[in-house]
Amino acid sequence: MKPADQFRLLELSERYADEKLSAAEVAALETELRDNAASRAFFAKALHQRAELSFEDSWHTQTAPVGQTTAKPVWWRHAITAAAAACVTFGIVWLQSTRDGTVATLIRAQQCQWAGSSLPTVEGARLKPGVLDLIEGLAVLRFDSGAELVLEAPATVEVLDGMNCKLRSGTLVAEVPPQAKGFSIDTKDAKVIDWGTKFGLSAGEDGKYLVQVMEGLVEVDDKSGAASKKLEKGQRVDHGWSRSQLHPAGGDDAEPSRWQPSIVLDTGDGWQAITTAFGRGKDSYIQSSEKKPNDFGTHPFFRVKRSRDIKPDLNRKGYIAFDLSKFTGHPIEDAELVLTIEPSELGFASFVPDSTFAVYGVLDEAEDNWEEDSLSWLHAPAHDPEQPERHLPAPSKVKLLGKFEIAQGINRGTRKLRGKGLADFLNADTNQIATLIICRETNETQDSGLVHAFATKENGTRSAPMLRVKVK
Repeated sequence: MKPADQFRLLELSERYADEKLSAAEVAALETELRDNAASRAFFAKALHQRAELSFEDSWHTQTAPVGQTTAKPVWWRHAITAAAAACVTFGIVWLQSTRDGTVATLIRAQQCQWAGSSLPTVEGARLKPGVLDLIEGLAVLRFDSGAELVLEAPATVEVLDGMNCKLRSGTLVAEVPPQAKGFSIDTKDAKVIDWGTKFGLSAGEDGKYLVQVMEGLVEVDDKSGAASKKLEKGQRVDHGWSRSQLHPAGGDDAEPSRWQPSIVLDTGDGWQAITTAFGRGKDSYIQSSEKKPNDFGTHPFFRVKRSRDIKPDLNRKGYIAFDLSKFTGHPIEDAELVLTIEPSELGFASFVPDSTFAVYGVLDEAEDNWEEDSLSWLHAPAHDPEQPERHLPAPSKVKLLGKFEIAQGINRGTRKLRGKGLADFLNADTNQIATLIICRETNETQDSGLVHAFATKENGTRSAPMLRVKVK
């Protein structure tokens, strides 16, 4: 709030306590306090402080005969009445925050792991200005102004006060009720001001950011000096964020060979492992409305999503293939598929519940000849582009090998699939290459739900899809 506005409200609070405002001035003041959370908070604080000062003055300066009660001046009673009314109207929690410095509450912490946070991370904790560094899971903050933020790991946010915070890096979803209009979120290169709405925000330490509005109105002020933008429902502004996540800049210290071995690894106790980087291995994905040219095979992850009811053209399925030539003539006793979860930075985790994934094996070996650069929605193994269940493969052309789960908010770690079904499928192979399809069975609950992702052999920091086998 600007100093001029503070002085104006301070004067209004004094005149209000002295009952010197006209009916028109009272009506105008009530409208401002109803629509502007910052003005409301400042006005309540001014009345509260005046009431406390008035009480002290009247207590120490007034005297009365023994046995008689000292009467407080009329203006003092008005101030106390006004302050009490303000407390009721604007919330007892705000007054608590003026005493202990807290401005928000951590109301939910699901599957959370924290790093260098300067604030308490126990669910239900009251929060003062400081930093929360979430490396795993999903956390919900509720500011005393009424604004609510869902942090989706990895995310680092700095709590500033009841109406302001800073997203240093990561993704969050903000929901701002009418009483918190004007709530703002700062990033390195932009400031997002909410006018009573729901929106998603992603930002990086490099300054790149993405704002997407689900409901209402948001104002985006780019710090480069460009004119501010007002975004309404369904609109977004992407300042290099999506591209930076899809094609991260590689450094001189990148060691892709460490993560994507092109050899057969002996992992002990009779187990051997290969990744999609070995031999004729490959990994990619298809999307029901993909654009040409198709470069999904070059991405550092393959994406998987089910969007049946909201946007059916955004379904995605992952394809991986392993070169089994080194196991020819050696029956496979046991097998395990290992996938590394990778943040896709696309969609919001809070819009997708705990999710179930299914892994299928392609039965027709003639379809193992697919290529990463030509795989598409129209041309993919065991796939019918016109089938109703667009997130699944054609049922007559695949064998279900098993399922695994990923809890809401989890975007790191690995998931494994092991069992007789996988081993039998590999033993039935005759052309030394096996194709698997990864699908998500769980549907999103609303538009812009999270797209799950898993690292590929093009990923420089996380392991490609791995197949561990134990031969007899």
